[in-house]
Amino acid sequence: MKVTKRDIIEHVHKTTGLPKLLIKDVINEALQIIKETLQKGEHVKIVRFGKWQPVLRKPKRVKHPATGEIIQVPAYATVTFKPSREIEKI
Repeated sequence: MKVTKRDIIEHVHKTTGLPKLLIKDVINEALQIIKETLQKGEHVKIVRFGKWQPVLRKPKRVKHPATGEIIQVPAYATVTFKPSREIEKI
């Protein structure tokens, strides 16, 4: 089963009674802050949940699976997530 942003908004609405539009705006702003922070190269830590950290992957040579040709994959940025101990226990 997957949980979508819509599911989270609905659950928060049911448990708090806050308007859905307000909840949606708050969630979108929080996600935007996380995104902008990672784009700056900084990590984001939410206590008792986990930490997102931007990582620069080194360039590497790989074999193309269909042709067997060796190709160069350039360096690229990605994000890693490390869950907190509480989340890891689940």
